[in-house]
Amino acid sequence: MNRLNQVIEMVRAGLYVYPIVPNGKQPMRNYSYLKATQDIALIKRWFMDEPNINIGLNLAKSNLIVVDIDNHNNDLQAPLQSLSNLGYNLPSDYVERTQSGGLHFYYKSDGIPATRKTKFIDGVDLLSDFVVTSPSNNYRVLNGATLSDIPEVPNWIIKALDNRAMPTDKMKDNPTPYRRYYTGFLIDEIVNGVDAGNRNNWIASIFGKLLRAGASPKNAYSLLQLINDNYVQPPLPSKELDAVAESILKRFINE
Repeated sequence: MNRLNQVIEMVRAGLYVYPIVPNGKQPMRNYSYLKATQDIALIKRWFMDEPNINIGLNLAKSNLIVVDIDNHNNDLQAPLQSLSNLGYNLPSDYVERTQSGGLHFYYKSDGIPATRKTKFIDGVDLLSDFVVTSPSNNYRVLNGATLSDIPEVPNWIIKALDNRAMPTDKMKDNPTPYRRYYTGFLIDEIVNGVDAGNRNNWIASIFGKLLRAGASPKNAYSLLQLINDNYVQPPLPSKELDAVAESILKRFINE
C-alpha cells in the first residue's frame, strides 16, 4: 500500500492528519496540528504538490495519546527501566520506531485535551497534542501492528497528563536512608504492580496483607479496587476480583 493510501486508511479509521515538511517535524506552510483534517480530497492535493511529505496527527481530535521514548545515547532501555522502577507499565501492541530510533507507544483515550508533559522522567514525554507518525519517512510500525491493535490508555498516563502523577529523577529504586516498616514495603509492592501472568495470586496476596495490616475488610476491598484499576495490567474483571477477595476473606476469618 502506498503512503497516500495509508493516510486515507488512517482518516477512515477516525484519525485527523496534517502535512509536515519532508523528513522533518515542522508543519507545511499555512498548516498546523490545529488544522488537522479528514478531508480526503485535500489530502490527495498535499501528495500531488509534494509526494514526500511527512504526516502529523492531531492526537486529541484522534482520541489518541503517545508515550515518546527518546533514544538518548542509543539506550532505549534506560528510560523504559526507569518507568518500570516507578511502577509504570507500557502495555501496547501498537508501537512505532521514530526517525531518531526512539519509540512511540500509542493508546486510545476519549476526551483528553491537547497537552504534553515533556520529561515526565528523563527520556520520556507524554503527548496528547500532536506527533509525527508513520507513514512519514523513517517512521515505521513495529511487528505488523494495525490501528485496531491500539489499546486503552493506562490510568497512570491520564493522571500524569492531568498533573496528578509527578515523578522526578530523584525517585529511583535506590536503598532508602531511613528505617523501613511493613507498610512501606507493602506500598512499594502495590505500586510496582503486576502484569497479566500472575494477577490473581498477586491480588490475593495484596488483599491478605491489607487485612493483616489491620484494615477493615470494607476499607481493604475499596483500596483493592483502586489497586486493581491502577496497578494491575490489564485489571481483573469485577466478578473475578470479587471472587478472589471473598476467598481470601473467608480464609482470613477461619484462621
